[in-house]
Amino acid sequence: MAKELVHFHDEESVLVYGWARRGPREFTLAVEWPGSTSGRRPDPVLAAQTVRQCGLAISHAEFGIPLDHQSLLWDLNYSIAPTLPAEGNGPLRLTVDLRCSPAKSGRGDRPVGAETMDFTVRQGRHEVIRAHSRSAWISPHVYRRLRGPYLSPGVWGAWEVPPPVSAASVGCGSAAEVVLAAADRPGAWLLRNDVANKAMFDHPVDHVPGLSLLGAAAQAAQAAVSPAVFVPAEVTTSFSRYVEFDAPCRLSAAVLTAGVDVQNTAGASGPTLVEVIGEQDGEAAFRIGLRGLLH
Repeated sequence: MAKELVHFHDEESVLVYGWARRGPREFTLAVEWPGSTSGRRPDPVLAAQTVRQCGLAISHAEFGIPLDHQSLLWDLNYSIAPTLPAEGNGPLRLTVDLRCSPAKSGRGDRPVGAETMDFTVRQGRHEVIRAHSRSAWISPHVYRRLRGPYLSPGVWGAWEVPPPVSAASVGCGSAAEVVLAAADRPGAWLLRNDVANKAMFDHPVDHVPGLSLLGAAAQAAQAAVSPAVFVPAEVTTSFSRYVEFDAPCRLSAAVLTAGVDVQNTAGASGPTLVEVIGEQDGEAAFRIGLRGLLH
């Protein structure tokens, strides 16, 4: 798969390696996940990356969206199976069934990509991920008007990056993976936009990518319940504005167990919802809910 179809510069990050059209709005794609040293259950970022790449590839290759157009994601909701039947930690091949609902341009009802997409990711007959997304495509001249002075964020990576919180507290194996910094109160963190983290920043962009925000929300959810271990099974996302590089972005997390606010999760277990809100310049930028189990 050409890396440009999934908006990557690093070929090793491309997960999609083939697809076939099954109908006017239906496709089947082939995906390969890299080898894992931490088990076979996909984390929320890998799950989102999988469906994102599938949606981008089909939009460009089958719906004719030009590569210079920008994707605007409104929301992405998905569920993750608790286990995979695969043995071992080598690369894993999966099948993705995709159904699209085409968007219209308003000018003669010409299709302009897909407004909604429904994904089912399978390993054989075992369902791994089920997802629904809603998005739009923006032409270069409209995007220039939309972004204004933020279209060119200046020297890439020149902004200050605050020190990370403890890697263990956010479920990471090393400080290089941590995307959160301490804030001025418990239950809140600051976003770290460290461009050396290639899993979050494959190439220079003019705003913080949605997958980086999702990764930050997953880490915030884990930090909110630490020292318990949080295993998300359902994720809901809603994005209302771009997150910029020139101002702090604060994340706050609320932990709900059986619908009740939880202040201390030490020793807790069972179904849990963590709601993460990201704010910048006093306005909400995104809201991400992660529902799963505490261990």
